[in-house]
Amino acid sequence: MNKRLCALIGVLCFMLSCARDITPVTIAKTPLPKNFTATDVKVITHNSDDVACMLFAHNFAQGNVVYYEIIPAFDIKEIAVTFKGKTIPVAKQSWGFRGFFAIAPDEKPGVYIFSVTIGTKKVEIPVEVTKTKFLISTIPMDLGKFSKKEYLESPQVQEFIKVCAEKKQKAFSTQFGNLIRGRAYHPRDVHEVNSQFWSQRIYILRDSTTGKTQKVTRIHRGIDLNGDTGDPVYAMLDGIVVLAEMLFYEGNMIIIHHGNGIFTYYMHLDKLLVASGDKVVAGQLIGTVGSTGMSTGPHLHVSLLVDGVQANPMSIVPLPIR
Repeated sequence: MNKRLCALIGVLCFMLSCARDITPVTIAKTPLPKNFTATDVKVITHNSDDVACMLFAHNFAQGNVVYYEIIPAFDIKEIAVTFKGKTIPVAKQSWGFRGFFAIAPDEKPGVYIFSVTIGTKKVEIPVEVTKTKFLISTIPMDLGKFSKKEYLESPQVQEFIKVCAEKKQKAFSTQFGNLIRGRAYHPRDVHEVNSQFWSQRIYILRDSTTGKTQKVTRIHRGIDLNGDTGDPVYAMLDGIVVLAEMLFYEGNMIIIHHGNGIFTYYMHLDKLLVASGDKVVAGQLIGTVGSTGMSTGPHLHVSLLVDGVQANPMSIVPLPIR
């Protein structure tokens, strides 16, 4: 009897120790909010005896992500892909190959070549890049203490800014292979844009000693989505959390690496519900909306970085990633 009891206790202890590694997660009910209108995705196709290629984009325009699929006519382990001569990461799938690249917001409109090399064969597909009209704000923004020159230039603040920059650099230098398993999710349960991607914004900087003010123009490298403090924030794609902590400008910030140099990051959060090193799935609840860091009110700032190029996060949401 004692032996059976000891065995039972041992099993229970083992189950409890395993349970510590199992964290229940909340997943968004749908990939897209009801009020998010996903426009038709544009497609460029190429078919030959050797290979079939498809390129998908919300628009083949400045600041947009392009998703591509390549299906060779014969079994092959590796291919080489470039856009404008720059090598693009490729992910091998059971049905072929896929990957992403971004058209830079400042890319000059024109026709560029998407190239696929399979063995000794090379396919060149022209991609016409069009202009995007990015917004320019003419209303100066007062950011409270972040507008005070003496506060920003104080030794303690400068040291903290330096530490934060080092942490971000380390996070963005991580390297993983492809982690994306399927379509992207919208990071909020409601789509209300507060500030557009790549808009020019004017900030006020005050010098209390001289009484002078100056206006500084900055580019908005993400999109701001409205929300109340405590509203849910979801991971846009599968990946690994490479940073989750309080930073100076960004407030509570989460950076997720989705593999092959694709990152999303989420700023000004009220609560962090994941930690560095956590694996997350698309649509997973990772934090809540807040107003931490350099913020004038509750909202979510979300950004998308693709192989070093900033892109509109909303441009990846409607793509048919498989």
